[in-house]
Amino acid sequence: MALPPLPPLFERVPDGLFGPLNGATAPLHFRILGRLYQHEFEREPFWLVKQAALAVAEEEIAESPLWRERRAELVSVESDEDTVIPDDEVALLRATARRMIGRQERAGWFRFEYRSEIGMILSFYPYAVRILETLVRVARDEQPEFQGFAHSIAVLLRAETFTARPGVSLREARRQTLDMVRELKILERNIYAFTQRLLDEAATAANVLERGIDHYREAVLANYHRLKTVDNLHKWRGEILYRLDEIEIDSIVLERAAAFYAEQLRVDSTSAREAVRADLDLMRVRFETLPEITNDIDARNARFSGVALRKLMYLLRQDRRTEGLLQLIIDAVADDAAPDVTFDVFRCELLPEGLACLYTPPAQRQQVSPQRLEKQEPADTDALRKDAVARLKRPFARPQVEAFVERALAGRSRQSIEVASPSDDEEYVRLIYIVLYGLDTSSTFRFTQGTGRLDNDTYKFPTGDLERKTRRR
Repeated sequence: MALPPLPPLFERVPDGLFGPLNGATAPLHFRILGRLYQHEFEREPFWLVKQAALAVAEEEIAESPLWRERRAELVSVESDEDTVIPDDEVALLRATARRMIGRQERAGWFRFEYRSEIGMILSFYPYAVRILETLVRVARDEQPEFQGFAHSIAVLLRAETFTARPGVSLREARRQTLDMVRELKILERNIYAFTQRLLDEAATAANVLERGIDHYREAVLANYHRLKTVDNLHKWRGEILYRLDEIEIDSIVLERAAAFYAEQLRVDSTSAREAVRADLDLMRVRFETLPEITNDIDARNARFSGVALRKLMYLLRQDRRTEGLLQLIIDAVADDAAPDVTFDVFRCELLPEGLACLYTPPAQRQQVSPQRLEKQEPADTDALRKDAVARLKRPFARPQVEAFVERALAGRSRQSIEVASPSDDEEYVRLIYIVLYGLDTSSTFRFTQGTGRLDNDTYKFPTGDLERKTRRR
């Protein structure tokens, strides 16, 4: 069966998109992009203004080893020929962050768009969000959960479901089948990768247990366990193949599915029928060859278990440190052939630095001695109560600010911000909260910012209007 043509990628994404993720500064660019992605999509909803994005970049650059150890190289890579490099470290850090953000913007990861009420905000392109999500998952070593594929396919192909909407069911079943096979192949390659890593990198028994077995349990065994229990593919395989046989001989549902394909794919009836047949053949081939993939997974999992056991035994038996010698003695004692071995016994404090002691004595708990209670003066309960009440009543909480705005409007639906003109620092802080709550959609009032600024000889603040929101019935 011929594969469908693959559309060109760089007609949908800029051809320089991966430029920042290449070269010596690629890890730092990814950290900045990943952090911006977290701020945008993994926190409570809010707009990421440009100043905040630059602050995130400055923070990541300042914490990067590249900035501490190879600052000149980083600055030279991210600078243009006509760029003037500041002497001050703070200014240099800010300029480097601005240039790196600018490079990512030019590469096509995001853009800054103007919102009249907020200012310049960062907006990721849709394709960049999909790519960054995948990169972040890979960086976290997150493995997709293998669950529900075969059950979903079987439900979609059942007579009552398929007869009601044959085109939709067939398209969704095809997609689920391709996803299932892809995840099975990823599981098989994960097992192989862990086996090779165990052979090449594990140098001690602790490495085998920690990096090999413990990590393997989290990344692989969870999906392998589901494959053998709740999502056992062999349990559903016969039912799915039987339903495919029934669908292929039902001309009525095939014609309805072809009509749906013709509408969705915008092709003629003949091409739609061929597409329906191609999808049915693809699903059949996938499920007929399914035992080969699962058998390969079982064989590789068994090989990993054998490799881990042999590697662990080899390291324990061949280790020249004390635990290896003890293992040899235990084996000899088990065979009733204990050799005469002379041990040098030392206190743990005399062992060389970095050599762990096999015996860790229990920590000595400090004996508790009775202590005389100091006489305390009776507390002033009224003063404590007043202090607690004052602390609980925040002067700038949302209800207090909304009540002040309601009094300032004095029955009017709209009023200038000048009614809240501050005369001291406390009122100026209250004005800041009025503006913040006015920009929040959950407040009872709205603040619409003007174009100029007001000055009452002491404080400056933006022009605008306060407006009471109408309640929806």
